[in-house]
Amino acid sequence: MKSPANLIKGAVCLGITLLLTACGGGGGGGSPAPSKPASSVAPASSAPSSSSSSSVLASSSSSATQGKCLVDGMQWDFCGTDDGSWGFENNRYCIAKKFCPANRTSIPAQATRMVPVDPDADVKTQAIYSYLRSIQGQKTLSGQQDLTWKDSIDMAERVHTDTGRYPAIMGYDFMNYGMTATWTEGLKQTEEAIEYAKKGGLVAFAWHWRDPALLNTPGVNDAEFYTKDTNFQIPVKDGILDAGSAAYAQIDAGIDLIAIELKKLSDAGVSVLWRPLHEASGNNGDGWFWWGRMRADGVPQSFAQILLWRHMYDRLTNHHGLHNLLWVWNGQNAAWYPGDEYADIVSHDIYDSSDNKTYKSQIGIYTQARKYSFEKKMVALSENSYIPDPDKIATDGAWWLWFMVWNDGHVAEGEGFSHKDNYWTGEYYNTNIHKTKVYNHDNVITLEELPDF
Repeated sequence: MKSPANLIKGAVCLGITLLLTACGGGGGGGSPAPSKPASSVAPASSAPSSSSSSSVLASSSSSATQGKCLVDGMQWDFCGTDDGSWGFENNRYCIAKKFCPANRTSIPAQATRMVPVDPDADVKTQAIYSYLRSIQGQKTLSGQQDLTWKDSIDMAERVHTDTGRYPAIMGYDFMNYGMTATWTEGLKQTEEAIEYAKKGGLVAFAWHWRDPALLNTPGVNDAEFYTKDTNFQIPVKDGILDAGSAAYAQIDAGIDLIAIELKKLSDAGVSVLWRPLHEASGNNGDGWFWWGRMRADGVPQSFAQILLWRHMYDRLTNHHGLHNLLWVWNGQNAAWYPGDEYADIVSHDIYDSSDNKTYKSQIGIYTQARKYSFEKKMVALSENSYIPDPDKIATDGAWWLWFMVWNDGHVAEGEGFSHKDNYWTGEYYNTNIHKTKVYNHDNVITLEELPDF
């Protein structure tokens, strides 16, 4: 999401200069902090998903020598046992040779699995997964991110006003859940998602996860998610999460809080495209958010994120019995991939400052994302400013499963919609002609065209 409205990042990826704004973190777009009385101090804002001023949406540089793998600027020994991920052998961290990004240069040959990674996924979630597989490589779902920190703004209606159609997917965020201040907004995202699903739409959720150490404390309203604003670190000891640490208990408390909301969605019959721990790697491993922060304890930061991802999967799926989730991994770096058994879909966030309204297909990033997994996975554009031209998507074969335009961070009606923090409204990124073309294109699916799941 994007960081505060004034936070932007520039990056060069595969020769493409990208502008990645983060919504209060690496996975959401230009959202300001919740409004509150002028006399008090507001919590960190949430703007586009990326959070640092310099971010890249490509794998970090990596290379392999005969016995070493370079990941995020550090060399790691290859493991004696090649199990396809990171490992811990003889009290040292290592990486499987076939998992080293420099050795993963081909599109996977193994077919996309027929069912979700959760073997107990409910009937509706399985139906949605089957539908996504059926349109893969043929159609792209339209998507729009909600304005998480401003309850009065209805982004779906803004899309409808401009195009005459509604997005197939609305994106929501649990960013402010757990906050207690009376001025906090964004605590109705669950209910808004249920209402959109009742209209026939699909819903996606991200989570700008504020510092777990401050949940249920007097400091919760000041909790941040950017690495630069927190000291929180994923607790790892001897190659596994440190279950005896205070941080481990704090992580579980945060997951349990969100499990309540996901259960409400499940009870309402709503399946969720679930994208936690977004933009984990940051730019070449600089870790914009605490779940991707650089470490000084010898633990590969990518491995720490993988451990957390797998733990979250287990706790939500097995401990809480939530089977309405399709898991969307958005780590944006091959070395951070949690494994084929833990992700249904891979995605990338792209804010391309070089596009200049040419509406490129972003085939380079799309192809890169296809190489992250060992079996073929569907690939989504989970955050974007410019919408790729559907004709260019078809010509280049960059079949994004969906796009998700970031929200309008410059919300006040009278402030002018040409502002760079308005990702939908106005024409700073997408002209009205382009938006109308996209939403009325034969290859783009809108809410009105979705089947009845």
